[in-house]
Amino acid sequence: MSGRRWTSLIVLLTSMALTYCAQVEDPCKTKSRVVADDKYCDKYWECDNGQSIQYDCPNGLVFAGKHRGVTEGCDYPWRSNYCEYPKVQINPPIGTEHCDWLYGIFGHETSCTRYWTCWNGTATEQLCIGGLLYNENAHSCDWPENVDGCQKHPLCNEDPNGNVPLGKSCNRYWQCQGGYPRLQRCPAMLVFDRRSLRCVVPPTEDCDVPTTTAPPPEEEPQDQRPIPQSKRPVPNEYQDVQSRPRPRN
Repeated sequence: MSGRRWTSLIVLLTSMALTYCAQVEDPCKTKSRVVADDKYCDKYWECDNGQSIQYDCPNGLVFAGKHRGVTEGCDYPWRSNYCEYPKVQINPPIGTEHCDWLYGIFGHETSCTRYWTCWNGTATEQLCIGGLLYNENAHSCDWPENVDGCQKHPLCNEDPNGNVPLGKSCNRYWQCQGGYPRLQRCPAMLVFDRRSLRCVVPPTEDCDVPTTTAPPPEEEPQDQRPIPQSKRPVPNEYQDVQSRPRPRN
């Protein structure tokens, strides 16, 4: 390539870079010193020693704003409107075992009650409790009726909407709802009758007085542990996340 053509190419590339940078707000002129990229939601600009420098969010995360998100201003894409059209994630996924991206929350390959939390490519198995199932769309544990495609729990094989005794407990039992068990407790001074399968006034053949002693752990289904009952489940997302140094270009 001749010297003239090489000089023209350099001028063209410089002009393109200046045009692109002009479209992004100068972080050095903002109070936060950090601004989002105007095209890519997994990139952002930060003022560093008076210069506007572009950074990448960790793989799988998008820019959420300074002091927001799970690490260094970056968060999961579904948490809020962080990555709406026409913005896109430009960095391709980097997958590891059980993780589609290095950072994220992903469904289990064989279980509806378990899921994976991935941090820098390391997967940690998590468990939905209290009869909840993992909802791929919500990225959290949810009521079974909101999760399609999962088999019913064997506790509820005989009656998908009936009650099932809980081991030797006199005041706790499993209530099947649509084939999935939810832990219930009889009202005060009542006991669970294993024959009528409902809470009754004692005594019964098995229970004389109500007991508040919790049953041994082995009496509960292996993948169904009790949680406080509520109108809606609390999303069971990855907690206790500590900040990590952000990767730089």
